[in-house]
Amino acid sequence: MSDGQAQRNWLAEILKCDATDVALQLIAGDASPRKFYRVSGPASDSRVLMVSPPTENNERFVLIQRTLEGAGVRVPSMPRANLALGYFLLEDLGDTTFSLALEQNDEDALYKEALDTLAVIRAIRTVESKLPHYDQKELQRELDVCPEWFFSQALGLPLNSKALSIFAELSACVIDAARHQPQGLVHRDYHSRNLMVPAGDAPLAVIDFQDAIMGPVAYDAVSLLKDVYVVWPRPKQLVWLEYYWEHLVREGQLGEGSWPQFIVWFDLIGLQRHVKILGVFSRLWLRDDKPSYMRDIPVVIAYVREACLLYRGSQPAIGVFWDWFEDSIMPTIERQDWYRPS
Repeated sequence: MSDGQAQRNWLAEILKCDATDVALQLIAGDASPRKFYRVSGPASDSRVLMVSPPTENNERFVLIQRTLEGAGVRVPSMPRANLALGYFLLEDLGDTTFSLALEQNDEDALYKEALDTLAVIRAIRTVESKLPHYDQKELQRELDVCPEWFFSQALGLPLNSKALSIFAELSACVIDAARHQPQGLVHRDYHSRNLMVPAGDAPLAVIDFQDAIMGPVAYDAVSLLKDVYVVWPRPKQLVWLEYYWEHLVREGQLGEGSWPQFIVWFDLIGLQRHVKILGVFSRLWLRDDKPSYMRDIPVVIAYVREACLLYRGSQPAIGVFWDWFEDSIMPTIERQDWYRPS
């Protein structure tokens, strides 16, 4: 039996119809191996079937879906799931992502709603004991994707002992900053492609939450405001960041005098995230045959550059890293077909 037939049989039982009456239309996916199909059948509303292999944190997807829904966060409802098969029947939220909605709606209103929703997520404590933590080991594992896949594989630049030492010092700097932030629930990819804007007055919806983790307070704000796919100038980022910070202060999650420190946390966990993304996008290209992500590398490098130039004076390891990156890495980057300066 083909996969498609097995999926239609599963859906037909739920929809109480014949499998031949179930139509599946492949819709846009993401960076993961998961696939999404729009489901239509007789006398039924459109639904979405997510087919997710066992490697994709399926148990965590169910846990976080129920947790967010219980906290009042809009997520796709999930009438049925089969973890053994990796089949998840979900509410169809339409095709309007946050990034598409920005083209026709008030950006301030959208970002404030996204940050209000993020503050609700941030306050959730019920799953703390059930989720992994962004500890030193996990943060370093993510950073190490960069030398393995970006420097060595994408650029063909094996690193000598001096370069590895420079990267290790940078890693220690940003990891230390991350560990000193208040910790809480982190979506991990809270950006413009993982937020949906349903039709009408329905609230903003959150998707792609299966990698949720306990981690630094500023992490998801970076995902949203230093988004790789929708780029805003720093002054605008900071206006929205302050709105979010004020929300956290009102709820007692941060102290009233913590704004300067919050900006530092935002920038340094952002540096960790974007160094990681250099490696992740390279791996998507070289291992997973998804070269389109390399188009966004110039934006990622621009974020890395900005953070390094802001903190090179106060964080020597960051200054040394950027000098090395600019002298030893950028010349090779600039010769790549996929590189167009941001």
